[in-house]
Amino acid sequence: MMRHFWLLMMVFLVCLVRPAQAQQPFLSQTQWVALRDEADGGAPFEALRRLTQLHRVPATAAFDQAADFIRQKAVDYGLQDVQAEQFPIDGKRHYGLMRSHLGWQVEQGRLWQVAPVPTLLADAESDPIRLADYSHSAAVTAALVDVGDGSKASDYAGKEVRGKIVLADGVLSAVQRLAVTTYAAAGIISDMPNQSTAWSGQDDSLVRWGHLDSSQEQGFAFMVSRAAATGLRRQLATGGSVTLKAEVKAEVGPGHWTVVSGIIPGSDPAAGEIVYSCHLDHERPGANDNGSGCVTILESARLLSRLIASGALAPPRRTLRFVWGPEVEGTMAYLSQHPERRRALRADIHMDMVGGDPFKNKSILHVTETPWSLPSFVTDVGASFAELIRDGATAYAEDGSNAEAAVLDRRPGGNGTRNPFLVDETPYAEGSDHDDYDSSTIAIPSLYLRDWPDIYIHTDHDSLDQIDATKLRRVALLGAASGYSFASLTAADLDRVLPFLTARAQQRLAHLYQPARRLEQIGQSFEARNLIDQALTREQAALASVVGFTEGDPSLLVKYDATLARQAADLRDWTGVTEAPPPATPDDPDFAKVPKRIGDFGPLTYQNDDVLQDRLGREAVGKILLFAGGASRFVLPQDRGSLYAYEIVNFVDGRRSVIQIRDAVAAEFGPIPLALVADYLRACAAAGVIVL
Repeated sequence: MMRHFWLLMMVFLVCLVRPAQAQQPFLSQTQWVALRDEADGGAPFEALRRLTQLHRVPATAAFDQAADFIRQKAVDYGLQDVQAEQFPIDGKRHYGLMRSHLGWQVEQGRLWQVAPVPTLLADAESDPIRLADYSHSAAVTAALVDVGDGSKASDYAGKEVRGKIVLADGVLSAVQRLAVTTYAAAGIISDMPNQSTAWSGQDDSLVRWGHLDSSQEQGFAFMVSRAAATGLRRQLATGGSVTLKAEVKAEVGPGHWTVVSGIIPGSDPAAGEIVYSCHLDHERPGANDNGSGCVTILESARLLSRLIASGALAPPRRTLRFVWGPEVEGTMAYLSQHPERRRALRADIHMDMVGGDPFKNKSILHVTETPWSLPSFVTDVGASFAELIRDGATAYAEDGSNAEAAVLDRRPGGNGTRNPFLVDETPYAEGSDHDDYDSSTIAIPSLYLRDWPDIYIHTDHDSLDQIDATKLRRVALLGAASGYSFASLTAADLDRVLPFLTARAQQRLAHLYQPARRLEQIGQSFEARNLIDQALTREQAALASVVGFTEGDPSLLVKYDATLARQAADLRDWTGVTEAPPPATPDDPDFAKVPKRIGDFGPLTYQNDDVLQDRLGREAVGKILLFAGGASRFVLPQDRGSLYAYEIVNFVDGRRSVIQIRDAVAAEFGPIPLALVADYLRACAAAGVIVL
């Protein structure tokens, strides 16, 4: 009897020390353990070693080498219907709303300082990031002229730059248009900053990636570090002259984008597909951005393919599709040329920068919500698996127990850390291929996984040294578990899934009390009520999305919707905004109009194409009130104007008025004047994207 007592006590104590972990209703414990134990950090790390050796600029020979490497890995890992497709680009052809740009082939790019001290400043063969993308051929020996920022006409006042090389740190394409096209400079030396973070400027040895405008017919640019640029400026400032010699052999012209894809077939061809996406293009080394995303979905593919083939996991109902291509443009080309696949897609798992060591890169992995224009359950699925891994890693880091739950890189002497899993859930953020999928005319909800910030993004220091193999394993597991859940979910699962999703919705609604209260306290009672009302609509629509996804019974939602509605009513009562009429609006006939999308599919802004600018001209776009600040997406990727613009167009559904669209984006991103929304929609109408 006593022996049984002590046995029970031991079981009890084991339960006490076992880490308290988040739970999820999407996979059984057997399925989760099978996925966890198969996931590997070494395989993606070694695949990344190869990718970081290639300068993967789209429509170049090196990009095609990277694509062929991925294609062969996909075949080796058992994916079916593996293809490497080529999509022609010529600067005129359109894929959906997006106009293609041009290809680029480089033979040579060298820059010397000839005087006063002969110095080799750049060699594209050994360090290709130093030659800006889409540089043209040139053989120039010329004086250097410092034009400061170089993106404004005033920067050239009193300076003769014709035939010379300018030193500038402004946005490179803008410098090109002025210095080269307008003032006939021969070329550019640039130390342009980009992707600003709190650490920007601390390391002046970084060389940043630069892009010229491929549509411009001339010009070259070499990228130098801030330290090198400062040294050149110091020589010029002391009254000396600097003579440079540039030799570039490169061609900008028609080419092709290559997109690799493969599938794990589902058991029901009519049930649709789940797509994994990433972007394969980047400068060398481009380890975290975005070699990490490419090799991590490759690892998700490997472990799912292996487990399904072995019988450890049942074949999912929906097909799993994996796609690697140029960022944003490759996605648009692929979806444009495969409309039947676009119609079959049900959800997207997108990975863009997922392997950075947080203590080196200063990165947090974000599980990023879908935009409010596309409410979906997919974020909660991914977040629940992220929390499961996070809790296991935290418990292990604290006392070394339950190593299997920590999901570590298991190789002896491997490159993985034993760090906690620093992950959170954040609102929608733009800047990668999920923008295509989430846009209203495609409407495929994305589970977007991303590191941010990253102090080495777009620099020569974005190397394998900054990558954590343990994190690669964790994110590959997170991606595989999410994708398999999406592919397997049926209406029979709703009884356990809906309570879980409703509880998470309640948590989000509860967090609205403070922001709503703050709005009310500063006299914006309507904005406070609008925030609560729009959030309730979003949460109820997200619950409905899982019922629609599984083709379940909509009546199951009644009690859960009522629960959320009661909570929203309490929030309105507690914040004192139960009676909050909208403010009076000026008498503008456009405010009551109901805009409707017309024309082809896709968002309005891409990496190398802006639809409004293309159709209205740069000067007209500069007058749009929403963009009056003139912020560059390349320098400030989370410019609020572009966030509002993306969602304003997404909320155009042929049912909402201009006023209702304003209320929707105001709840998501913060109050915005109605006049700005109407002005932007008028510009979209002038461009033929919508009708008012």
